[in-house]
Amino acid sequence: MLYYFGMFCLFCFFPVLFITGDSTKIQESTDIYLGLRDSTHADSGLTSIHSLPVVDSSSFVPSKASPPASFPITAFHVGEKLTFKIRYGFIKAGEAVMWVKDTLKMNGVPVYHLQTTARSVPAFDWIFKVRDEVNSFVTVSGFYSLRFEKKLREGGYKVDLIVDYLHEDSLAHVRFFRYDRDDKNQDFKVKIPPYINDILSSFYYVRTQPLKVGRSLFIKNHEKEKVYDLRVHVYKKEILEVDAGTFRCLVVEPLLKGEGIFKQKGRLKIWLTDDSYKIPVQMTSEVAVGHITTELIRMEGVPDPIPARLE
Repeated sequence: MLYYFGMFCLFCFFPVLFITGDSTKIQESTDIYLGLRDSTHADSGLTSIHSLPVVDSSSFVPSKASPPASFPITAFHVGEKLTFKIRYGFIKAGEAVMWVKDTLKMNGVPVYHLQTTARSVPAFDWIFKVRDEVNSFVTVSGFYSLRFEKKLREGGYKVDLIVDYLHEDSLAHVRFFRYDRDDKNQDFKVKIPPYINDILSSFYYVRTQPLKVGRSLFIKNHEKEKVYDLRVHVYKKEILEVDAGTFRCLVVEPLLKGEGIFKQKGRLKIWLTDDSYKIPVQMTSEVAVGHITTELIRMEGVPDPIPARLE
């Protein structure tokens, strides 16, 4: 069941930010690890990026493409914080938070810092303790990934994944650390289409786009050594009542081509508010016995009123 906590973090939670033009809110940072290993451990044994092995993950031909054009983002604001409960059947198993934390600078480039966390509740900790965190750093202009960080703490399974995107070279620098198996550690470069997104920023991108029933949105995204074609299909409209309120929603389903990071046996469905904000309200995924549901229970830093909310 714990795999679904990680899956939930990777796709369901996507706050983004709205640039206000206040330069005092943009902080400078050239190298951000956010506690993913201490710096000594993280640097030990790493090879110069110029001599790392290159993994050819797709058949595309790398090009010196221009960065995507900037577009206005009005679907979310800095400070948006959404809290969800995670249920296994009728049992509350954990909580998750998606947060548009801030804007800052990475190597001089203004970026949004997007974060999701998932944790099991104390009653479940003795069965399987989960403390997962995913961070995405995506450019303000053009909205493409510069860094992706995933820290999984699931029972005795402890891994860190750090990806730096080198778009001008059509490469991603991937570092994978597994604390209980040093022989599983990896450090390599992988070829990518330029200006690609990680899975977390891909969802935020979906929130910025017009969605219509019966139509699909297609996005290239990257995870570790793989490049995926992500299709987000809009199935229907529904009215959904959750702890946070009653909302008019669009029901969407992310579909990954080929073997992917989801690998779920059942379908993954997401309910987004049917308005310009497209706030994630609920996600469901079938499992071998029953289903996992994540449900919105609290919102902070969101517009008031929300157009899709029914009183």
